[in-house]
Amino acid sequence: MRRALLLLLSLFVALPACDAADEGATTEGTPAQAVLPGKADDYLSPTSREYLLWGLGELTLDETWADADLGAKEQRVQELLGYQLKAYSHFLNAFVTDKTSSEATHGYGGFSGLVRGTTADWVYEPIDEAGLLWTFIWEIEMGGPRDLLDRLPMQVRGDGSQYFVLPLPKLTESQLVAGSYPRDFDPAKYTGAMDDLEVLIDPVGESIDAWPAYDRLFEDGTLDVMIVVGGDYNAERYDLRSAESHFEWLKSAGFKHSAKVWTDLTLESGPFTRTLKAGGRSVDVAITLVHPDIVPDAQLDQLRAAIVAAYQQMDVVIYDGHAGLDPDYSGVVYHYNPRRALSANELAELELPDKYQVYVFNGCKTYSAYPEAVYQNATKSTANLDVISTVSFSWLSQQTFTTSGLLSELLATRSGTHDPRTWLEILSQINRANNWNVYYGVHGLDDNAHLNPYTDTASLCQACARDADCPGEGNRCVGFSWGRVCGAECTADDGCPDGYVCAEIAEGHQITGRQCLPATYTCD
Repeated sequence: MRRALLLLLSLFVALPACDAADEGATTEGTPAQAVLPGKADDYLSPTSREYLLWGLGELTLDETWADADLGAKEQRVQELLGYQLKAYSHFLNAFVTDKTSSEATHGYGGFSGLVRGTTADWVYEPIDEAGLLWTFIWEIEMGGPRDLLDRLPMQVRGDGSQYFVLPLPKLTESQLVAGSYPRDFDPAKYTGAMDDLEVLIDPVGESIDAWPAYDRLFEDGTLDVMIVVGGDYNAERYDLRSAESHFEWLKSAGFKHSAKVWTDLTLESGPFTRTLKAGGRSVDVAITLVHPDIVPDAQLDQLRAAIVAAYQQMDVVIYDGHAGLDPDYSGVVYHYNPRRALSANELAELELPDKYQVYVFNGCKTYSAYPEAVYQNATKSTANLDVISTVSFSWLSQQTFTTSGLLSELLATRSGTHDPRTWLEILSQINRANNWNVYYGVHGLDDNAHLNPYTDTASLCQACARDADCPGEGNRCVGFSWGRVCGAECTADDGCPDGYVCAEIAEGHQITGRQCLPATYTCD
């Protein structure tokens, strides 16, 4: 089965998607040792982070505003700045995003970055008595690889601040208002008047690694998942190949389903099922797979209804398909020819549940608009929704690898029971191999748990000789110079009881994780 799946995946070409649980054995190898503060560098992966782009500017109102009151002038300045920063976002993306060889601007810029939709903000004030000349500071957020500052053509000012120069065309006020920018902009080929914008850039503080809310995902005894394979406009129909490879992986991973081949699937054929032991009880895992040809074209409304119901009811919804930057147009594109989509902004209008969910948007550049759109929903917030998005291209050939990797980590087991993986561990799995330049990231994890959900804090500081002496998943027997005691797996201090800190541990001189250990590094 594995060989057949690899053979099937090898049939895919490297086209961008634009507009089995691992039974690891418990080991008692190198014993874990406490790492005292200051003995190791901080590090968080896997591949990307957020940056703040900002700069200074001036805006001049024309003489027709000379007699207007200050409030009217300020309102006009706000309007114009909104248009101006929308243009900045457009030309920043034209510069920093990667381009395929088929794009007219291939060769211009290309640093694997992507501006995040509606993050533009500014402050402003008049600097002349007439109130016609205004100065402003603008800022926009962007995602990019962790080494983005090494990739960009950075310059350094005397005060040490870093910036790069963004070339952009001079636009008239009417062009800004209408959004009529030069498309496929490449300054080497543009013949109009140009400006250079100095863009300062600073890395944004990163979130702390955390666990998905497994307790809330499993609380009703069932984990419901839908995989939506989006439609494909290519003649080769890579969407159908993807549907087949998803089907083959689910079968190979031990999920049961009455269908013998993927073409047997219907909207009524039910989910793939398997049982997971988690936290001392059984959890039924039910995965529904849908694809563009699961219904005839005349019944596409039924497919849409099934997808809407998944967002309204299921615990995890994974979209594998084409995507884009416009939340009014791009979204869950569940069919092409004819094109049918549930746009990102339509997701924001659905009656979504207030329970905890995970949404995965695996398509090109979904970081730009998808997470922000769904967080606009009246019942969703970072407290009950984690969203995975992509900063750069995602690849049609890697859809099954990504989805199977994510589900394998989400449902990972050790010694026959659920081994809860953190978001960093999950993302590290799907960001590797041919996905290294996709830059998957998770949004909404700041209020997730920083303590292993199955750990047992009652055993903290209990004397031990090996990990097995420390009850609870993730509890380790940690050595100090004065003896060995039980710790508890964590990612931050606030996950630990009072008097304990989330300290790094090492095995064989390599940092391997964190455990709740006494803040005094003694158990007296």
